[in-house]
Amino acid sequence: MNIIVVGSKEMCLGFKLAGVKETHCNDKIDDMNYFIESLFKREDVGIVVIDTSSFSKINWALKKKIEVTARPSFITVQDFGCEVCGSEEDLNALIKRALGFDLKK
Repeated sequence: MNIIVVGSKEMCLGFKLAGVKETHCNDKIDDMNYFIESLFKREDVGIVVIDTSSFSKINWALKKKIEVTARPSFITVQDFGCEVCGSEEDLNALIKRALGFDLKK
């Protein structure tokens, strides 16, 4: 299973330095909806790390598909320099999707 990173140039560079082989800069992607939809069709994709600015370009129907689909797993990370972070909520949603139930209840 491969990890794919979608985000800013800085984020892609950082993940490449960490060893991720496939990164896609969001400024080079013309249609984010089409690109994300193509990732669902690939069998080799296990995890997609996407920044919040790229995630905001996706339409609501595709966001719902991301929420209910277990594979590939989408992990949203905050953009560089973001002052307001909702990462605890994102992490709770990721855990709930992976396990199938909410740990807090």
